[in-house]
Amino acid sequence: MMTDTAPGPALGEPRLSLPLCILLTAVLALTGCGEPRPYKETRFMMGTLVEVSVYAPEKAAVQAVSRAFDRMAQLERVAHAGHEDSPLARLRRGEAVVLEGDLARILEAGMAVARASSGAFDPAMGELVDLWGLSMDRPRRPSDGEIGEALARKAGLALPSGACCPGGAPVWMDLGGVAKGYAVDMAVELLVDAGVASGVVNAGGDLRTFGRRPGRGIWKIGIQDPDSPQELAGVLQVGQLSVATSGDYQRYFEEDGVRYHHILDPATGYPARSGLRSVTVLAPDCVTADALATAVFVLGAEKGMKLLEGWPGAEGVLIKEDGTVLLTGGIGDGIRFERAGKGIRDQG
Repeated sequence: MMTDTAPGPALGEPRLSLPLCILLTAVLALTGCGEPRPYKETRFMMGTLVEVSVYAPEKAAVQAVSRAFDRMAQLERVAHAGHEDSPLARLRRGEAVVLEGDLARILEAGMAVARASSGAFDPAMGELVDLWGLSMDRPRRPSDGEIGEALARKAGLALPSGACCPGGAPVWMDLGGVAKGYAVDMAVELLVDAGVASGVVNAGGDLRTFGRRPGRGIWKIGIQDPDSPQELAGVLQVGQLSVATSGDYQRYFEEDGVRYHHILDPATGYPARSGLRSVTVLAPDCVTADALATAVFVLGAEKGMKLLEGWPGAEGVLIKEDGTVLLTGGIGDGIRFERAGKGIRDQG
């Protein structure tokens, strides 16, 4: 499956690779020959390409997939600050907002990972994300002073825990590390309720499989090699599961000869330097996998592995800067991982 990952080091003026520069995603579903062909539809939303691939009679598949995309578009309007009338945009303007429904559930999932990771995942990073221009097509390296001031405001920000944020001071919430996963979960829920037997929903590498893959039963999920994103570091073989990847090669820019990626460390306000290049998390639901992948990347190998090993139903594939691959204990039993790619080394 295809998405908007960065095609290589940016040259000239600092910029993020445009979403329509399409290459292999960090996580993609692999299909084999000689099996039934799924019905597929792809749309651009949530800042990436989203592909829904289902096994069902064509008429039923078309209707169900259309409804799934409508549901994800609805969630994008709720959880994206770029929509002027969205709750997140109103929070940033200091307006009163009732936290309910989807927004409350997305925030609850993000805060659960934030607490478990001691803040390595932080939904209050909106001002810093905007400072770096990471959600725009003209990113820049902010001054140390700008980052320090934003960190000070973030440290004093209490994310609303009740049903209403009364307004007043701006609340710079950013749900980019968790909303796509939630949208994938809701799309799968709708497809299953519509009677679709099996398929994959993939939102730029945040994906969820459901049902049994026709012909083989299991699903194959490829993980990109961070050094050569058009090649695979390995392939996961899974049943019904959610998968999300965070990597420093997915979105980045260069300025004055320094490379800056998009995964910010909430403790410093700068791109995380944890010794990892890529983190792929497997979990029962995609909203959890999405947030955990970011948290583990920020924490680094030792603390990140500890977080995954202690999270019910979560597993992970971590690739370090030297090419070493780390696997959590549950991989190799019900979940298989086959290594591939040049330069990828095991840690024994």
